[in-house]
Amino acid sequence: MTFDPQIPSWGKDFSNNVVEKLLPYHSWLSSTGVKTGLISPKNDQFIWDEFIVHSLYFYKIMLEINCSTEDIYDLGTGAGIPGIPLGIVSNNNVKLIDIKQKRVYELERFLQSQKLSNLQAIKADAQILLKQQENTTFVMRCYIPKNSLVKTLEKNLEINKNNTYIISSNSKNYDQLTEKFHVKQEKFFINTNEYRFIDVITVK
Repeated sequence: MTFDPQIPSWGKDFSNNVVEKLLPYHSWLSSTGVKTGLISPKNDQFIWDEFIVHSLYFYKIMLEINCSTEDIYDLGTGAGIPGIPLGIVSNNNVKLIDIKQKRVYELERFLQSQKLSNLQAIKADAQILLKQQENTTFVMRCYIPKNSLVKTLEKNLEINKNNTYIISSNSKNYDQLTEKFHVKQEKFFINTNEYRFIDVITVK
């Protein structure tokens, strides 16, 4: 398969020089990421589309909602998805949160090698952060199902009124969950013929 690292048309507002900035991360994912077990073996095109382009749509959403929080928390980041692409293309401080120290070590090595000073890998319990952080934007690709997240948020609504949660979704069908939450679903192409979904959740 020919590797074609393209950005879909929805990325035209921020795509200038983006590919060149992201290629070192793609190379790291396909080599170190696979060798250390951060991701399972995948071909280069899959890694680009599913991990990098998918992550960039989180950034598009942040631009559209005028995300003003100073720090972005990527919960259950694993190999830095979506946090590293977010940090590469933005000026936001992105905190890559994972419970496993081995993953944090690998992320730290990559961040240092690329001099990505606005990104920080942190060993922490994401569930605790969800209950403590205020005025924060959380991004999550595969960390927690939407319904489980909402149950966690319902237990601490006063704090969560000031937060924004941007998470991957598996389906175009979604419930409004409860009257306490607003859910906006985004549908987007990751390449020429496949699309994915991301949900933006806020407390009403």
